[in-house]
Parts: sequence; C-alpha cells; structure tokens
Amino acid sequence: MIVSHTNSLAQLRRARGWSQAVLANKSGVSRTGVSAIEMGRLVPSVAAAIRLAATLGESVEKIFGGAPETPAPQWVWEPRTSDTRCWRAALHDKVLAYPVELTAAGSIAHDSGPSGNDAGPSPDRTLVIAGCDPLVGLLVHEMAERHDIRVLPLLRSSGEALDLLQRGLVHIAGLHWTDASGRPTNDATVKKSVGPGYRLLHQMQWDSGVAVGNGRKEQSVSALLRANVRWVNREEGSAARRALDFLLASRPRPSGYRNVVRDHRSVATIVSSGWAEAGICVKPAAAEAHVRFISLHKEAYELCVADDHFGDPRIDALVATLQSNTYRSLIADIPGCVSRETGTIRSVA
Repeated sequence: MIVSHTNSLAQLRRARGWSQAVLANKSGVSRTGVSAIEMGRLVPSVAAAIRLAATLGESVEKIFGGAPETPAPQWVWEPRTSDTRCWRAALHDKVLAYPVELTAAGSIAHDSGPSGNDAGPSPDRTLVIAGCDPLVGLLVHEMAERHDIRVLPLLRSSGEALDLLQRGLVHIAGLHWTDASGRPTNDATVKKSVGPGYRLLHQMQWDSGVAVGNGRKEQSVSALLRANVRWVNREEGSAARRALDFLLASRPRPSGYRNVVRDHRSVATIVSSGWAEAGICVKPAAAEAHVRFISLHKEAYELCVADDHFGDPRIDALVATLQSNTYRSLIADIPGCVSRETGTIRSVA
C-alpha cells in the first residue's frame, strides 16, 4: 500500500528519453494521468500501475514503493433510490462513481453493488458521454470491439450534457443546437456557456422534424399546428423542446404540451403507440418506430470535448472510431443521417 505520493516514475521515464506523451502512448495511461501520477496528485489504480511498470520494464514496488491501492470512488451525485449499484470512471485525476441508470444504449452491467463483488473494466478504460443520440449503441459496440473501451452513454438533453461537462462530471457532451431558422449554433452555444478551451468532434448530421401518428393526414408542420393535434414534448433544456417553442411562437400551447419525455426514441414510441399524435424528434428514431416523419431541417450532432482531454487514450479511440470506414458506413445507412463530416474536429473559437 502506498503511504506517500512520492514515486520514481518521472526519473525512470526520463532515463529512457521518453516524454510523458510517449509513456502514455506505450502504456495506455492518459498523458494527463501520467503527469498527475508523477506530480503526486493522483494515486494510480492497480491496473494503471501495472501497465506503467510493464512498459518501463520495472517492478511496481520499485516505481511506487509498494502495491498501489485503488482510491475510493466519489459519487458524482447521490443515488436517487436505495439502489447502490454503480459504474466507475476516471476523470480529472479522480475515480468517480456513477449511480446505475437506464442509458441511451439500454442496460449496462454495473461495476459494484450490494453484494460486495467488484467487477467491470478499469476506470481509466471507461468513457462517459452525456447526450441524446438514439444511435449511440453503435458507438458503444465499436469502441468495445475495436479498442476495449467501455462507453457509458448517459441520457441527457443538450443543455444538461453541457452543464455536466462544465462541472467536470463527464468526458463529453453531445449537442445539436440550432436557431429558429435551423442554422447550427453549437459553436456559439459552447462559447457562450463554457468559453474557449473546447473542441467539437462531428459525429453525424441528421434530419430533425416531427414524428406524426399514422392516423393523421396533415402533410406539413404548419397544418399540424393549425389542427387539433395532441403532442408529446421534451424537457426544458433540450434542443427538441426549443424547436417546438420556435414553431409555436405566440400560438397557444397545444394539447399534450406538458406531457414530457426525455429522449427522441421515447417521442417516436409514444407517437407510434397512439398516446400522442405528434412530437419533435430526429428521423432515425421515427424510422425505428415506423411512424411518418416531416423534416424541419438538418442538424449537426457533435461531441464537445475539453482541449486537455485530447491525448487521453479514450478520446484517441473515440476519434479513431468515428473516422473509421466501418462506423461512417453504419451511420450513412440510417434514414435521415449523413456521415460526410463524421470524425472531423474543430476548436471553439
């Protein structure tokens, strides 16, 4: 067990003529993690210590003075129920515990629970994304299959996702903001909300519009707004909620306006079931639910990442996945989606 934060990692690295980036690349430990360990700000997990020692060809004991202990994780937020199962992920030199919830990719096996048995991948091999992408299961599969990285896709609106990113509670926020005319505003929103120091990684372009019950005959959004249509809405802070409010402008709020769900797939499913007759969502969700769709405009769904996360193996794996022909082809096959710019990166000016 480590009794102090002193270690010989930096000395052994320099003796080989390696930079922190080289050691990070060879070991699979992030560059920021290597820096934090060398400075004594981070106690490495057992898995990270073993990887560093193996890369340097030294024993864990020689580098760290003993077998490292995994620090107790900190809850990102308290569990809302008596269910204490959690996932663990390393973020900003800490191990964080995320209460288990239904994700955008369904149920994901927990790392720890009341039984006391710990399982799951190393926290530094887990990537936490907050967003509302209904197709994120494709990304989860590709990241696990190709890079042995677990993705936790927390289901959050664009506004909630950006807030969690700013608070340092997730690695990535998924965004698809537009203005009343359908022009993209992701850059402007990030700059206004969190400032510089971030990059936008383009994941896909999709059609945003209205899922329409199969019993309705209206062929345009304006006709739907004039008719006595029962809507299903999205929560405050979501791009879909803002889009509906843009459409309604000064009109009275329609029937169902206060009936709120939390994701695109739920909107399409509720319209398909007949509980509502119309709702703002994206075309891939409407196609899955086999309901008619009226397009409003195209939106760029992009992943916001802090500059200092680039160089982390998890982010590198994400970029490689999005730029792969396999992933781009999968996205291109989905109704309403375009992968022409998938994997491109730009800084928020």
